[in-house]
Amino acid sequence: QFRRCALELQRDFPGLKLEGGPFTPSAAVQHSIKAVRAAQAGVGIFFFFGEQILAKLGRPPFDFMSEMPQNMAVHGGMLYGLNCIAQTLKSINAFEVIYNGEVLFSKLSDGRFPEAGEVTKKLKSIKPKSAKGRNDGD
Repeated sequence: QFRRCALELQRDFPGLKLEGGPFTPSAAVQHSIKAVRAAQAGVGIFFFFGEQILAKLGRPPFDFMSEMPQNMAVHGGMLYGLNCIAQTLKSINAFEVIYNGEVLFSKLSDGRFPEAGEVTKKLKSIKPKSAKGRNDGD
């Protein structure tokens, strides 16, 4: 979607410089990703060493643990599901379009990518104003 919007802007505004860079998610999202990764590690460790860990803690193994070697697909599914959650958290990216300090579009605010032509329409509406303001000062 970014590529579509960038091509549209370059087509309608030749010479327009497009910049982009990495987006650092908020601290809450970063901590969520770390928590999910820790849960993944916990699932893996518990699969291999759960009975030994519980024995060290003086607790009997849970009933389902006797069937764990036969249920590898369940653990694989848990690891995959946690991985999907972590990847989704990481893919919450920014898509901000700013021209002369004016925000034309913000994915962080709107929670979506712009529709086709939406950014171009906003840029066309403010570009004459900014050009007029520069000419008045000459």
